[in-house]
Amino acid sequence: MTLLVGIRCKNGVAAGADSKILRGGEVEYSEKLFEKNNVVLAIEGLTGIRDDFLLLLDAEISRRGEKITSLYEMKVIVEDIISDLTRRYKERVGEASPIGVLMAGLEGITKGRALLYFIHGIGYGERVNFICSGHGGPYATSLAKYLLSPELSVEENAKLIAFVISWVSEELDTMVGGRPLIAMIRDEDRSITYLDDDVIDDMMDKAQIAKKELRKLLPLGFS
Repeated sequence: MTLLVGIRCKNGVAAGADSKILRGGEVEYSEKLFEKNNVVLAIEGLTGIRDDFLLLLDAEISRRGEKITSLYEMKVIVEDIISDLTRRYKERVGEASPIGVLMAGLEGITKGRALLYFIHGIGYGERVNFICSGHGGPYATSLAKYLLSPELSVEENAKLIAFVISWVSEELDTMVGGRPLIAMIRDEDRSITYLDDDVIDDMMDKAQIAKKELRKLLPLGFS
């Protein structure tokens, strides 16, 4: 249950996620974006393992104090935690990659260019400029490839991410749903901002309208 979308824009990065989770066999809706050490983490995978990951990450950040000075260092920390969790749980839950993390932040944590990393369940991370991941990733990619662009601003791509997640939600993939949340990080700006609720509402409405009106775009001789 999850859809994560991220892109490197002309002036920073934008990253978003849906809000549908499964806990104890019941569907819930909660945020999947978390701020840790001035870095945004969007997490996919089993909810219990996600919770463990956040606890272990908080403990490691607290242990190191203010010594984490680069996004690369955060990447290595996240890689090690995920590797340990996967090794512990993969056979128990029957999944080779029970968790994955999309990271967004400034190269120097409080300064520098904004970057994206995706940490795979095996504990390996790579820098990415565009990604759609999670259960809804394949559905989202087919649309996001034609909407999102590195030539657009952070704000423009953030709106489009909200549209893409809303497009995939529920009807296209029942494992994806709820209200999307999209974070924006601009180059050389340590502040992390989020797409306004009214803009998200507008994108959700536009996605629903587009689904109903899609057939009218096709030249098949009917309306």
